[in-house]
Amino acid sequence: MPPERLGKYDVLRKIASGGMSEVWLCRLSGEEGFEKKVAVKVIHPRFSDDPRFRELFAREARIAASLSHQNLVQVFDFGRHGTSCYLAMEFVPGWNLAQATAQSRLRAVPVPLSVWRHWLEGILAGIGYLHSRGIVHRDVSPSNILLSRGGAVKIADLGIARGARHGTGGGEGREGKFAYMSPEQARGEDATFSSDLFAAAVVAAELFLPGRLFEGASPHEIMDRLRGFDPARLSENTFPIAVDGLLRKALSGGREGRYPNADEFADALRAAVPLSVGHGQLSSYWDMLFAASETGEDATVVVEGPPAAKPGVIRESPGEYRSLRSRRVLFGAAGALAAFSIGAVLVWNGTRSGDREGAPGTRGAASPASPWASRAGDGKDGEARAKDSGRFPEARPDAPEPKAFEVRAGKSGGAPSVKPRGISLETDPPDVAVSVDEEIPLGKTPLRIDISHWKGRTITFQKEGYVGRAIRVESLTELPNFRMEMERQTGTVETVQAIPWARVYDGDRYLGDTPFGPLTLTTGEHRLRFVNEPLGIEKEEKVLIRPGGNPKIIVYLVRE
Repeated sequence: MPPERLGKYDVLRKIASGGMSEVWLCRLSGEEGFEKKVAVKVIHPRFSDDPRFRELFAREARIAASLSHQNLVQVFDFGRHGTSCYLAMEFVPGWNLAQATAQSRLRAVPVPLSVWRHWLEGILAGIGYLHSRGIVHRDVSPSNILLSRGGAVKIADLGIARGARHGTGGGEGREGKFAYMSPEQARGEDATFSSDLFAAAVVAAELFLPGRLFEGASPHEIMDRLRGFDPARLSENTFPIAVDGLLRKALSGGREGRYPNADEFADALRAAVPLSVGHGQLSSYWDMLFAASETGEDATVVVEGPPAAKPGVIRESPGEYRSLRSRRVLFGAAGALAAFSIGAVLVWNGTRSGDREGAPGTRGAASPASPWASRAGDGKDGEARAKDSGRFPEARPDAPEPKAFEVRAGKSGGAPSVKPRGISLETDPPDVAVSVDEEIPLGKTPLRIDISHWKGRTITFQKEGYVGRAIRVESLTELPNFRMEMERQTGTVETVQAIPWARVYDGDRYLGDTPFGPLTLTTGEHRLRFVNEPLGIEKEEKVLIRPGGNPKIIVYLVRE
């Protein structure tokens, strides 16, 4: 059951739950009708007796309470509720950058350079303030950047920050999310101000990519890639021309090659992207990503402390940082908005067919073409180049009938002499059935299709156990590549009960203390653990979740 109060705060609803703590949206009430919404982070009871976690939480409170900056989440209060500690902080009605990035990829709406500049400026301003106070954040990552519809950009979660002037041990450099570490941290060196700037550059770079810059099956694999990373090996079409040199410098494998501080990084950013975003443009972009009726409250996240590690990350989990409502695709009008946005973004980008400024002289291994690239190919006399308006060449009226042809990783054979027509479709997970209006099968992802003759139709994506998706062809015509994350189907359990009572876990994820409900889980089999520590009883139950409603779960905890 959710608590009614946490100290002096009335609980409204849960915002997020993670391995170390839960975050609740609360209301602070005062005299003469005074009310203020705050986010209250409460450490899980099972960690209350752990001095390490308790100190981690208290240290975040001490550091955060001493800071005041418009690009940092403000902390108001620190106290105890029963045996647990809590932290009351500013509530940001919006989303985190991880959610915004996922929605941008899902709807195929690239981030306009002016919006990109606004977000990165806010991140750098917050980092610069921390550095001026001698603090290394150590965990600059998308899930720790909170964004509001009104334009606020705020850095959260100082739980693993350190005062650089006080010194740290070498082992501390491995804290944070592995994919956003700096190469020197991956080599076992201490994190520094430059490490935060490298992480900010990775966050900024991924806004132009279909996925993470540093992927790997394990933390060791990710760190191996970090240790040998050289931005010169990236394809020249990886980033927009205007910011290519900026990002490659900020992503330098050595500290000496990067911007020396946040101010110089921000100055270079403003020089590369002189156009700042207006309030109307920013609001329109948010409306393309999320329904205008959504306030963002359900999706707002105040980030967690570190739970049990999982491959590639310490704390980031899609289930924790995305609301199902914020990930739904709106068909029809959303497709038209996406198509309009893509054309507008390419115009804002100011791409031209001239030489790339600041790009390294050495070209690395080829990567998928970017919708931000100014070159559509390597043909002579500009035949394969994009038009001056920034749009990609349109299909010829005499083009052959649409065909679907599969592109699978690992197939042998050299590159074709003529670049294939159409768009490359990828999904996470792969092997998703693709069809036109659910009638004409085209194959399974990943594949490439020519959609020039499907205008006015809908491309559908279907896989058992996942929510079907439908994208209007008009929203795909300007893209060489489209990648979409499929959403697992979910089912709802009205009530979860244990007799006498228990704490319930799905794997390592804490769900709540019985009785509670409703509980939403992905479809399929789950192994729920019911733990009653005073009785010394732990019981595991296999539960099959079907789409829609599911029966109540009642477990009797008795000694065998």
